[in-house]
Amino acid sequence: MAIPDPVPFLLVLARLSGLVLAAPIFGHLLVPMRVRAGFVGVLALALAPVVGGPAVEASVPWGLAGLVAMEAAIGVLIGFVAQLVFAGVQLGGQVAGLQVGFGIASLIDPGTQASTTVIAQWQQLAALLVFLVLDVHHVVLRALLDSFRVAPVGHVVLSGALLEGMIAQAASLFTVGVRIAAPVLVTLLLVNGTLGVLARTIPQLNVFAVGFPVNVGVGLLVLGASLPLTVRFLTGRFDDLAGVLATLVQGLGALAHG
Repeated sequence: MAIPDPVPFLLVLARLSGLVLAAPIFGHLLVPMRVRAGFVGVLALALAPVVGGPAVEASVPWGLAGLVAMEAAIGVLIGFVAQLVFAGVQLGGQVAGLQVGFGIASLIDPGTQASTTVIAQWQQLAALLVFLVLDVHHVVLRALLDSFRVAPVGHVVLSGALLEGMIAQAASLFTVGVRIAAPVLVTLLLVNGTLGVLARTIPQLNVFAVGFPVNVGVGLLVLGASLPLTVRFLTGRFDDLAGVLATLVQGLGALAHG
């Protein structure tokens, strides 16, 4: 009885591992490592028999290691694109939280193990709920499965043009962050300007004592009022994610057949 070739399984496992490492939900640190490993292993066992072998000779260890690293990088790229929205939300929530005055009351984000404000954590949870309600995790998995069909394992070599496109796409996280934080920033700018005028008009007014509770109250009020707009904005960003992932997969396919 012939022993099945383990190379396709290893390459599929590498691409799946890269996705789980970088993608939202799948790579969250609160998901137990055994669950992530089991998820990757089951999918790799199911996909390996149908994806085909590598395009180049991988019998030597260095050649196999290079193919594994390349497949892991492809999975990381797909997960990284999906993670950009969450990075932008965290950036916007962090800026808004600092402006409101919650910089002192920082928390440890369990997903990144970094210090973050309460507002940033709240915005991240809102984005996570929208992500799950819209089944965007299914979109990410579908993009990964399409990548096996369009760009079979062992056939893709990442190019500088593709990496430049990913860097340009990464700039979108600043757009997301600014639009998430904009309602709070604009409102607090007007509030602080008003307090400055009052301080000049009424010198006896202690602006520092009055300004902090006013900023916190107004900031929380604006965050609550702008929540429907934030959800609508995130819905649009996650809807666009399907097109971005499709473009990425097509680019990988062009490299595989180029």
